[in-house]
Amino acid sequence: MSNSPDKSPERLAASRARILAAADDTRQRIERDLHDGVQQHLVALELGLRAAEAILPPELTQVRTQLAHVVTELGHVSEDLREISRGIHPAILSEGGLGPALRTLARRSVTPVGLDVDVPERLPQQIEAAAYYVASEALTNVAKHARASSVYIHAAVRDGSLYLSIRDDGAGGATPGAGTGLVGLTDRVEALRGSISISSPRNGGTTLRADLPVGRSQAAD
Repeated sequence: MSNSPDKSPERLAASRARILAAADDTRQRIERDLHDGVQQHLVALELGLRAAEAILPPELTQVRTQLAHVVTELGHVSEDLREISRGIHPAILSEGGLGPALRTLARRSVTPVGLDVDVPERLPQQIEAAAYYVASEALTNVAKHARASSVYIHAAVRDGSLYLSIRDDGAGGATPGAGTGLVGLTDRVEALRGSISISSPRNGGTTLRADLPVGRSQAAD
């Protein structure tokens, strides 16, 4: 009788999913620490400097100018930190779920986005995170490479799975793994027993699809 560990596909998939869940939990905790700690401290500093600027005597022109510059730069640092925080783990995803998170992505997109979300309730955290990062990466690729005039995102839950598609009307010709950032996303989706595909004929736009089973989260395994 062999004492070697069970390396069946099911156990390997469950192991990958547990590692993914642990990484997501860490990202979420870092985002909370940044928001509740560093960001709040920066906001307090900015308010304190603005108060000091307000009570400076008018004749101290040079000091007032320097202080205003510091306040402005501090505001830029706060905004940079917010962007980093969103990249680590978007707070809107934890607080509102996939629908509000996709709407936030659509608003921030430089390419106009049409959005159709039919997700009636909260999904397992790993599923929401995977779908969010797929959509985020797709929109980033559209902005960088597609030369598209519009993007359409559709997300719906049917028959126990979340179906997500992102379609643009750009130049097409995209290939997975060619600097698109989709390799890591494929690993994430497949760890949840999902699938991801891309169709991108030359001059025919690009469509990215991800199917994620939501009937049971791998975290429960």
